[in-house]
Amino acid sequence: MATVTQAAAERGSAERKFYSRMALFLALLVFLGFAPSFYLRDVVPSYPRPNPSLPGWVLVHGAVFTAWMLAVIAQTQLVAAGRRDIHMKLGALTVVLAIAMIPLMYLVTVWQVARANQPPFTDPLTWTIIPFAVILPFAWLVWTGWSRRGEPQWHKRSMLSAAILIVMGPAIGRLPIAPPTLGGFTFILLLGLALFIPLFLWDRRSLGRVHPATWLGFSMGAVSVFVPLIVFWLDLDWASIVARLPGI
Repeated sequence: MATVTQAAAERGSAERKFYSRMALFLALLVFLGFAPSFYLRDVVPSYPRPNPSLPGWVLVHGAVFTAWMLAVIAQTQLVAAGRRDIHMKLGALTVVLAIAMIPLMYLVTVWQVARANQPPFTDPLTWTIIPFAVILPFAWLVWTGWSRRGEPQWHKRSMLSAAILIVMGPAIGRLPIAPPTLGGFTFILLLGLALFIPLFLWDRRSLGRVHPATWLGFSMGAVSVFVPLIVFWLDLDWASIVARLPGI
């Protein structure tokens, strides 16, 4: 009995370390990706393309986005410290921040058309498919994580997947990894999907199989990657569709 109890404690400790370290890693990617254009603007060189201006609505979006990432880190650290009571209380705030991000993501997407902050292989209207392809999958994962908060394995994986979703494109896409061409951009988007690999490996190690919530998260990540790639590679007329949306 003592051996079984000890093994369960070790598994719990390993699980807490995994999620807390993943949250910190994702936050590091966010900082590195947005340092030239937001966190350390005018302090470090811009990459991979010049930074546009930072109007107030972009600052608000960046502040809420940052607050949500910090809340995700805090949540994992609270669980690791055994403070599930505070974790549960902070959970509502984390979800409120996530909900606030959804309309902000839409507004930033439509308002950025005038800023023309797209790479040279596309135009401002077509470029909006990148953030638009993230909004619904992100909302679905956050809702799944919240509605299944009584099921820890579903909750943890859904919220981690939501965090991966908003990091894999925006943050990694701003790193000087590949040239600003369609081929380079394709590589970066596919590279972002690799952020799910640690979660797959953890599932295999801890459960012996891939959890359904991990498959859901990866599927949502794949949607956010392959929908834009289909639009770009097939040269679909997304611009005429998005041009009719409010705010453009």
